[in-house]
Amino acid sequence: MRAFALISWLTLAALAWSTPAEAQQEHTVRSGQSLSRIARRYRVRVQDLAAANGLTVRSELQEGQTLRIPERGTHYVRSGQTLSHVAAEHSVSVADLARVNRIRRDATLQVGQRLLLPGHDPVEEREEAESRWGRPRHPGVVTLVRVLTHERIRMRLVDSRGRARRAAKRRLARLFRYRQTTQSKEPSGRLLQVLTRVSDHFGGRPISVYSAYRPEGGSTNESSRHVAGAAVDIRIRGVSNQQLRDYLRTLPRVGVGYYPNGRFVHVDVRSRSAYWVDRSGVGEDPDYVPRGEREDVE
Repeated sequence: MRAFALISWLTLAALAWSTPAEAQQEHTVRSGQSLSRIARRYRVRVQDLAAANGLTVRSELQEGQTLRIPERGTHYVRSGQTLSHVAAEHSVSVADLARVNRIRRDATLQVGQRLLLPGHDPVEEREEAESRWGRPRHPGVVTLVRVLTHERIRMRLVDSRGRARRAAKRRLARLFRYRQTTQSKEPSGRLLQVLTRVSDHFGGRPISVYSAYRPEGGSTNESSRHVAGAAVDIRIRGVSNQQLRDYLRTLPRVGVGYYPNGRFVHVDVRSRSAYWVDRSGVGEDPDYVPRGEREDVE
């Protein structure tokens, strides 16, 4: 029995670190620069640079525009590509590519979707994170603290296969409830996976939760990921919001909202990654920063 528990623990630890990404590198466009010129500077393919930013290779750039630089060992899906196309392009098998990214071999890909390529070294990246933030004492165990109510839970959110645990969903539904009416909704399983990865990456530090589930109404519209139980606003003591934001942006298929004048970073799970900056303060109407001006406030 003990041997089985040990094997499960080790498996969970491996899953928690199976696809971490490098810190995202960005480039601010200067006058006269083109995609091809920037791609040569960073030694990446112009097709990957375009796809990583939702552009085409012929797109014209604006001075001050911020571009995400593709990380080593990744591929950003282009229009019309399937998993077999990507596998052939990088001389890897479809089976290995699907396994590394935890998707089905016949999965439909989204333009701009980030895929990790087989052979990428997650151990090296894990050791780099551990040297900076410390090794989590209990990998896979997450501590969440609701800021307004001071409620605290500490538990495994996903099982040994990386699937959200039913008991964790129930407990988080209560922790994440809407504080004004006590309405609740079970959170998305993928959100639990994201929180586990965040916890492990930052050495198991407690995650402070400012807001999670919110019903439609007021400033929360029907399309908000909060309404779907797929979003949470968080902060981690000892970690700057900029550092938290930068790590969240390396994760696949998440939305990240950064608030330079706020207390937390927003993260949600969705079908295609998104990022925005909102300069508004607490209780103020949103003040979104145009993409080309974001470097001025970060």
